[in-house]
Amino acid sequence: MLKSTAQTIFNEIKGEITEFHLADNGWSNLTISVGHTNTRQVNCCCKDKFYEDQIKGLYEIGSKVMIRFYLSSRKKHDRWYTNVNILSIQKI
Repeated sequence: MLKSTAQTIFNEIKGEITEFHLADNGWSNLTISVGHTNTRQVNCCCKDKFYEDQIKGLYEIGSKVMIRFYLSSRKKHDRWYTNVNILSIQKI
């Protein structure tokens, strides 16, 4: 049952890294600039371990990347918050 209902295709986004942030709460993030004529910033989260192993030292500000991600949302104080959680990252 799980094999036939498990999600196998995830979302992808391409952009240029504009900011890194190694947090002390277990979750780190990076921000990428996306779009051509209407650029916008997208903040992507990951666990500190993933950040240390897959991002730190391998990428720098200005690197063009493709990120596979999944979305998660939660409601807090009558507001919805949505996270972009990184599954994989690679240079393009």
